[in-house]
Amino acid sequence: MDLNEALDQWKKQVTQAAKLTAKQQEKITKAGADVLADKLHQATVEKHPNTKGSGGKYGHLSDDIAASTGNVDGVHDGKSMAGFTKKEFVARFLNDGTKYIRGDHFVDNARDDARDEVLAAEFEEYQKVIKKIGGGE
Repeated sequence: MDLNEALDQWKKQVTQAAKLTAKQQEKITKAGADVLADKLHQATVEKHPNTKGSGGKYGHLSDDIAASTGNVDGVHDGKSMAGFTKKEFVARFLNDGTKYIRGDHFVDNARDDARDEVLAAEFEEYQKVIKKIGGGE
């Protein structure tokens, strides 16, 4: 194989890798969202354990964490989300604080701590997607 053939093959692989569908992008971002949801659950249990009652109508704060595909509006555009579902207002009060509650920034810290692991999970999933579509190593 000469240099021109090798460069043409490389260009084809890069072009395929750059044209991911929304479904493929969601698969990649969902892997990162799952990691973030796990980290957020760990931080919530650590900072605000389930020690009192049943948690009310929506359950405990640590049981209210989910990861899903799609954006906030439910449009499937390649993005994924992770966070609180029904009790996000409680998490915000505990994270940011109020006039009466000192915020402990557990959500912000969990996001910062999870950054490297989220990127690693997304990269791993990206490699699987690229390999599946024949984009090379």
